[in-house]
Amino acid sequence: MSRFSIPHWVKENLYEYDGVDGLNEEFYKGVSERFKKFHHPEPVVSVVIPVWNEEKNIAHTIYTLSNIQTNHPAEIIFVNNNSTDRTQELLDRCGVKSIFNPKQGISYTRQMGLENAKGTYYLSADSDSLYPSNWIDSYVDALKDKSVSVAYGPYSFIPPGNTSRFTMGIYEIVSETLFALRRKRRGYLNVMGFNSGYRREDALKIGGYNLNRTIWEDGWMAFQLMKHGKIKFVKDARVWTEARRLMVDGSIWGAVKRRVKKEITRIYEYIFPKKQKID
Repeated sequence: MSRFSIPHWVKENLYEYDGVDGLNEEFYKGVSERFKKFHHPEPVVSVVIPVWNEEKNIAHTIYTLSNIQTNHPAEIIFVNNNSTDRTQELLDRCGVKSIFNPKQGISYTRQMGLENAKGTYYLSADSDSLYPSNWIDSYVDALKDKSVSVAYGPYSFIPPGNTSRFTMGIYEIVSETLFALRRKRRGYLNVMGFNSGYRREDALKIGGYNLNRTIWEDGWMAFQLMKHGKIKFVKDARVWTEARRLMVDGSIWGAVKRRVKKEITRIYEYIFPKKQKID
């Protein structure tokens, strides 16, 4: 993949729609039919996606997930975290498996997904990301190695507004260079909830997610799972995600400066890591 272009399967999902009523019956019928393979009664793999008020965005995620091809029995579960829009109606019309969590918060929502999942392997996804057809099998192949407790993959940003893909590619190259520096000693910092996986049994042994955390619940989980094995980078599990979290600085170059400044302060720890305890 060129770092400065957008794959065709991603371009197919770069359209806007006006919620539930903005999608035609052909869309609903197609994804419902394809999702039948993800209602397996005895799954080996569970994919869990937390959802909150994503009526006008989640159809893209659902579409790409429906196109995943896998050699393993799998289930996909959407956890509706008390959405107040028509997200639940959209999920129902797409024929996906969903459960409702009335307690607000990402950690509570991920925990509910963990407790309801049945698979040996638990893959964590998000409702604003797009997933390639090989995504599930790439993670299963990595987690079959018993020495690996956590796996995570790379990601690319969908350019927002007038931002060019070239600009986003430069940001990703800078970020991934810094991530590579900390991969060996502080790899848990690289683990993101929209593109990671582990064995469900290991997560349950440590009690699941830290319900006191309102952010970084995925990195915390990865840090705890290091007790059971190493963290592995799965390079062919690249997903595409919205850049809305990235643009809190108002521009891509503001994000670049923030990232570089932050990682420079950590550079000594990449080489000589200090012992850490994360509560």
